[in-house]
Amino acid sequence: MARTAYLTSALVTGVVLLAVWVAVARMEEWRHYDRSASETPARPGETGASESVGAWVAGFLLLVLVAGGGAVLLVSDPAVASAVGSWVALAVVFAVVLVGFLLWGTYSSARFRGLRSAQAALLSAWLFGSLFVAAVAVKLVLAG
Repeated sequence: MARTAYLTSALVTGVVLLAVWVAVARMEEWRHYDRSASETPARPGETGASESVGAWVAGFLLLVLVAGGGAVLLVSDPAVASAVGSWVALAVVFAVVLVGFLLWGTYSSARFRGLRSAQAALLSAWLFGSLFVAAVAVKLVLAG
């Protein structure tokens, strides 16, 4: 029974991941970039790794494979699961990835909307700080 639940969970997660990818792929045309006259035009095929959609997709898939593989190894191997440190390491990695995504996503969204770099960094730090204070407040309310 447990194997069926694991397989069903993996199948549903894969379907949701594909649905998100399709939705993002359809929305790709909503943003256009016009180079200003001061910039030199790029030669065809000459894009940086940070501007390449393929690099972002490969990085995301690598992140999913590493995190998913680590979670499957942690759950399936009793020797690994018995070590408390492995659970803590998985939780720390997940928290770091989530916070990094939150900070970078806020920063890049603010830059896209026209804020300067320092303003976007301030907005990102302010959002992170606000969420941290809210989490502490919720913990204090629930503990008391």
